[in-house]
Amino acid sequence: MPFTFSHPAIVLPLRRLSKRWFSLTALVIGSIVPDFEYFIRMRVNSIYSHTFGGIFWFDLPLALMLAFIFHGIIRNVFFDNLPFCFQRRISIWKDFNWSRYFRNHVFVVIFSVLIGVLSHLFWDGFTHEDGYFVKAIPSLTHHAYLWGYAIPYFKCLQHISTLAGLILIVFTVIRLPKNEVILVKTQLKFWFLFLGIAALVLIIRFWCGLEISQYGHVIVSMISASFISLTITCLLFSRLDKN
Repeated sequence: MPFTFSHPAIVLPLRRLSKRWFSLTALVIGSIVPDFEYFIRMRVNSIYSHTFGGIFWFDLPLALMLAFIFHGIIRNVFFDNLPFCFQRRISIWKDFNWSRYFRNHVFVVIFSVLIGVLSHLFWDGFTHEDGYFVKAIPSLTHHAYLWGYAIPYFKCLQHISTLAGLILIVFTVIRLPKNEVILVKTQLKFWFLFLGIAALVLIIRFWCGLEISQYGHVIVSMISASFISLTITCLLFSRLDKN
């Protein structure tokens, strides 16, 4: 599969269109949410999230929940513990009231999530062996030969598009204007706690049967552990700040 966090690249151009029709939060989360079934299971196994029915009963409600978790728990604490070069570019969004925006633009949010999910499935259709376009275009199953290895064209497309997507996202972030904001000194204890919780989650996952040779499962377990840890760490720090 293309790397999960390359998927927002395909919806980023829509941010230039009218904000009346699209929510950037919902587009981005929608574009990655089908892969969250992997992270929930901590294994590369998707039964529901990449199906038509799953778009509505799995992807959509999960995307909305993730949006509230991000804006309500993660966003401000996470932003405050990023390097200054990032804080100058994204801290202006710390005052964004997601709950109010959602109440006033619920249909825009739902529409944007669905567009994001469909963009994900469209991309996967070219890069999965059982993808719609891979089945419809037989030449995508032909092989390229690299250093003696036979690699299917759809797999080549997967890796090339993943790299291109990551480059586009990095380029987009770099081009964000720097703003005059109050910079917050990054707390090392935030990152130590984040790493500690993530490591603990991974240890538990290995104890439950994960093997180091299961590369795909290890990668999605690491991503899952990072999400769990980031949420817990930000929740703990927000509680400490209030006290």
